[in-house]
Formats: sequence, structure tokens, C-alpha cells
Amino acid sequence: MKILLAILLIPLLIIPAFAESQTLRTDKGALDVNLSYDDIEPNVQTKINVDFLNPVTQKTQEHIDYTVTVTKDGQQVFGPIPLTHTSIGTVKIPIEFNQGEGVYKMDFKIEGILFQPLPTETVSFDITVGEANAQSTTPNNDVPPTEENGGCLIATAAYGSEMAPQIQQLRELRD
Repeated sequence: MKILLAILLIPLLIIPAFAESQTLRTDKGALDVNLSYDDIEPNVQTKINVDFLNPVTQKTQEHIDYTVTVTKDGQQVFGPIPLTHTSIGTVKIPIEFNQGEGVYKMDFKIEGILFQPLPTETVSFDITVGEANAQSTTPNNDVPPTEENGGCLIATAAYGSEMAPQIQQLRELRD
């Protein structure tokens, strides 16, 4: 039993975990682009992991020609890099987000797949740096409830009636 548990835990140690992951399709649909990265702090170099994916198979698409630019409020932070080729379909791009906290825009232009030129396809990602735009996890207590003593929809569906004794007990706990 211990060996089985160890075998199940080994992949967790090998597979990298990222704080953020986004996948978007290019504007003409030829490719999906996946970004993954850890929490990003301003003025600290961060590696952005980029995977180019076949939109049909969702497997890594090899031999992609691309350019990338990162901006914040219209000012360039990184790039544009010259037309670049990745033979394996994945790349790690080191970027220093040096314009402070906020939302940066990362733009990709895809110009070739499998050594075949294609009309330029684009995809843009919004990347939040720092905690300036992080959503608060604390609830806003200033908002009044929309319905006083409202129904317990899921519990009602589970027990079949709003008058079921289990529902009444849940209401007493809630109120």
C-alpha cells in the first residue's frame, strides 16, 4: 500500500505547478497559445512558459515562427523580438516587468507553422503584475442581501420540498 501511495505522489513532485495559466486561440484560429507563470512581481525577472498548441489535438505544435511584444499603457517593456522559430513548440521567455504593478499586454504574432508561411495571426494576453489588480478575497459586507430568508435551492432540490424537516433545520442554522 505504501508503494502504491509513493507511486501516486511521484508525479506531483515532477509536474511543475504554476500560479497562472491562460490559453487563447489566435484571431484566425490556426493555433492555441498557452501561457503559464508563477506570481509576477515588478522589477524581478520572470520566466513566461509559452506552449503553442494544435487547436484540434491540443498537443504541442512543433515548428512555429513568431514574434512577441510586451507593453504596459502603450509603452514597450519587452520586444518586439525578431521573427523567432521554435522547433519543439514550447519556449520560456525571461521578462522583467519594470513598469510597476498593473496589467501588462503580451502580444504574439504567428507567421508560420511547420515551415509554411501563413498570413499573420495574432493573440493577446493580459498579465497582472503584483497585487495592484488582485481581487479581494474578503466579502463586501456593505451589500444588503437581495432576498430575506430566501430559499435553499440546492437543498430543496436534494430533499424535494422547502418544507422538508432537513431544510427547516438548515434554515435554523443559517438564521
